[in-house]
Amino acid sequence: MQRKVKITDAFLRKYPEQVVIVTTKSKYNKANAMAVGWVCIVSSEPWMFALGIDSKALTYKLVKTNKEFVVSYPSEFMAKETLFVGTHHGKETEDKLKKCGLATAKASIVNAPLLRDAVANFECKLHTIYQPGDCPIIIGTIVAAHVNKNKAIKRLLTVGPKYKLSGVITE
Repeated sequence: MQRKVKITDAFLRKYPEQVVIVTTKSKYNKANAMAVGWVCIVSSEPWMFALGIDSKALTYKLVKTNKEFVVSYPSEFMAKETLFVGTHHGKETEDKLKKCGLATAKASIVNAPLLRDAVANFECKLHTIYQPGDCPIIIGTIVAAHVNKNKAIKRLLTVGPKYKLSGVITE
């Protein structure tokens, strides 16, 4: 049975939901990271992600300029760092990756870092950007993928409002 409620009240029932960290680099080769909750796979031939990233965000500007990025699924052990890169803006916080202690590795194709402790990393090339409403949708084609050697690591998910994060088994 259903009852009609405000949209914002219904959204309180959407958890758990995924969270990813998107990494990019500036033209001066400085790495940047941002937590993104609005993410989904939108194609399997070729594989593509859709990301909702605010047009005022530094990550949006870097993706638009460099036309490449990495989508990382953080592990349960990366909650503090995920919260940091999601609540500190790149324009105001220099070198977020270093400040929060996220370990990186060189990507195989794109000029953006992989996150060493992530469950999985996906290197992406920008396909297109849509502006269906107030938030642009970035569509990226996956050009390479990497997984953590430790299969027991749980994925980090948003499990409740106000950035409540927790690991959830994915197998």
